[in-house]
This record gives sequence, C-alpha cells and structure tokens, in this order.
Amino acid sequence: MLDSKAATPLYVQLIEILERQITFGELEVGERLPSESELAKLYGVSIITVRNAVGELCKRGLLERKQGKGTFVRKAKFMRDSRTLSGFTESCRKQGMVPGARTLEKDVVPLGAKTARELGQAPGSKGIYLSRLRFADQESVIIEHSYFPMKYALLLEKDFDDCSLFEYLKEAYHVTVARSDKEIELCRATKTEGELLGVPENAPLILVKSTTYTQTGEPLYVGTQVMNGERFTLQITQGALI
Repeated sequence: MLDSKAATPLYVQLIEILERQITFGELEVGERLPSESELAKLYGVSIITVRNAVGELCKRGLLERKQGKGTFVRKAKFMRDSRTLSGFTESCRKQGMVPGARTLEKDVVPLGAKTARELGQAPGSKGIYLSRLRFADQESVIIEHSYFPMKYALLLEKDFDDCSLFEYLKEAYHVTVARSDKEIELCRATKTEGELLGVPENAPLILVKSTTYTQTGEPLYVGTQVMNGERFTLQITQGALI
C-alpha cells in the first residue's frame, strides 16, 4: 500500500515502486502489467493515479502501451551521452551492458571531395574506410562508417571485432579524441540497414554525422553512425549564450 499522508504524491510513489520492480527484474522485459483497475486495487489508489504513473513510465521508455493488448515492460534504452567524448565501448560499460562489434568492411578507398576536405587531405586522396556493426548486450544497435587519413593505415591490420577503436588509437598512435563536431538528423532504414539492425525497411533511424579531432587539433576521422531510434536516447546539454 502507498502512504497517502506522505509529502510525495501517490502517483510518484507508484512510479518509484514500478521502476524499482523493473530495474531489479521483478517485472521482466516483455511482461504484461496488471490492468489499471487491478493496479488501483493492489495499491489502494484511484485509476487516475495509476494512469498518471504508467503514463510517466511510458514517457521514460520503461513501459509501452499496445493497443488492445495492454501495457508491457520495455527493454531499457541505450543512453548515449553526446555531452562527453566517450566511445561506444565505454558508454556500454558504464550502463552495465556488454559491448560488441562485427567488422562489415575495412579497406583503402578514394575519399570524396567533402570527406577529403574535412580530413585535411588533398582532393583525390585515398583513406582508410572502416565499417562496423555495434552490439549492446548482443543486440545490434549501431552501424558505423568511418574514414581516416592514410597515416592510420595500421587500422587495416587490426581486428576490431569486439575491440575498442578509441583504446587502440591511443595505444598505437598515442592520439585521443579531444573534439567532435556532430550533426544529428533522422533517416529511413535501407533494406540492408534494416536487416542489420533488425528493423523494417524504411523504419525511422537516427543519423549522426561526425568530424572528430585529436588532442593536437588534427582531423582524426569523418564518420556516420546509424542508430536504431527505438533503442536509443541521446543526451545533449545546452547553455545560455554569454
């Protein structure tokens, strides 16, 4: 039962109880919640209180309503903090997830005019292309496409399946990522992207375009990340202009 005399509103108390049950596995992913009337009776509150609590948990991505079927526990979304320069591997570990990767393609390729310019290379230059499928707890969530200057040719010799690219660059080239300029937009899944990410063709995806720089200010790589929007939350902080 909830405490009607407490300063914390009843719906907030119910949110905390349900969130705790989801976090500790008492309510499992895919499990159907009792109906609103059943929850109201169970916790001694009104249906409006239950509705407000469940609605808030749906907004947070912990629950989802399915028309005509009920309310179900969702998989926790992968939180990507765009306020920091941590790599995918580190982000996964911080959230208690197991990171993984599968190399899709790795080769020397001609750079397009825009990519060459962003990498500080001459027109018509070649570069290192690396494409990987990234996993969080064995679920595919990101397709990466990255272009590097030829000075990073050792990337062709390294196996990047289940390996941190950032950690390797620091070890082999003594470079760290100091800045990353990003553009974020929506796109639609191609047939191949849909197959890799386990979503239907034309499903909405998050597209992040990046130009990343080393601690000395040199361009390190230009790349894109295509993310399953249903599985991702991007955190961004803005401050007031001075």
